[in-house]
Amino acid sequence: MRENTGRRNVRRAGTIASATAVIASMVTGLVMTTSSPAGASDGGSTAYRTTYRWSGAVNTGSKTAVNSAYWSQYAPKYNVLVDWLGGSILGCLPGLTSSTTNSATLSALNYVRSLAGLAPVSFSSTLNASAQRAALIMAANNALSHAPSSGWKCWSSSGAAAAGRSNLALAYPSLRAGQIIDLYMDDKGDSNVAVGHRRWILNPFSTVMGSGTTDTANALTVIGPTSSSRPNPRYVGWPTAGYFPNALEPGGRWSLSSGSKGTSFQYARVYAYNHDGVRIPVRKYSVHSGYAQPTIVWQMPSWIGKSGTYKITVTGIKRSGYSGTTSTSYTVRLFTPSH
Repeated sequence: MRENTGRRNVRRAGTIASATAVIASMVTGLVMTTSSPAGASDGGSTAYRTTYRWSGAVNTGSKTAVNSAYWSQYAPKYNVLVDWLGGSILGCLPGLTSSTTNSATLSALNYVRSLAGLAPVSFSSTLNASAQRAALIMAANNALSHAPSSGWKCWSSSGAAAAGRSNLALAYPSLRAGQIIDLYMDDKGDSNVAVGHRRWILNPFSTVMGSGTTDTANALTVIGPTSSSRPNPRYVGWPTAGYFPNALEPGGRWSLSSGSKGTSFQYARVYAYNHDGVRIPVRKYSVHSGYAQPTIVWQMPSWIGKSGTYKITVTGIKRSGYSGTTSTSYTVRLFTPSH
């Protein structure tokens, strides 16, 4: 398990953010190797038994469909204030997060998964309760750890256990329901180049997660029940292929994950081109394993802005059981959501 901590400023999501104050936040990443779903991780012929997008996923080939889903599933949820009910740091009371808050967070989470062609997840009351205790520990100590010791304020065994299975975040002066997902998907900071939070959220096999939130802390339990029968696209990019709302563009930190754990991006190369076919220089980050699916991460230059069409080609991809290499290409069309 490795802990990654980075600082960032939360960007405004399109035109929906009304607050002008900068919210400083910390995010910590989670690394854990889990058992692989049967028939979805051996890198051989069974690795892609499910190569399709979820049938109910947003059609990213349609700008209208992506835009409509953005305004119904994501944008209205971003600024929903967190309702922390019956909780207290002073009394070490975990309380609970209101159904309105959890519903908003879950809607934003599933919109993100839908863009990637992944089936939605649900929250369970059991995982929510343990995640709430984990969030209380982080808020009480104004710090983040996947293994908080018993000496931490408001420590509990269930909260500490949940911290080891969760993405964790702190934000000031307060968190907002949809912002939680935004923080994890952006994965800003020098210590988050493996985009561990993003990879767990985009784990195709996940079925149930949990979320606990105080005024300033969130624990999103991402290591939980899975199913090998879930839709598992061969590759999942972030930004995703097709039309993509620029409010979710992660500051140039782009990534591509494989549906097979037998994939290696260790020696892969990334090529990016603009709509005129002119090559754009990118910087590939070191490849890290252990966060859900195998993933390659690279930095797009800041001058590309938040609009435009970009073709991405990744070459030199290795697959277990094959001596050669393979490649993949896809096109991202960034646009500004209109309402």
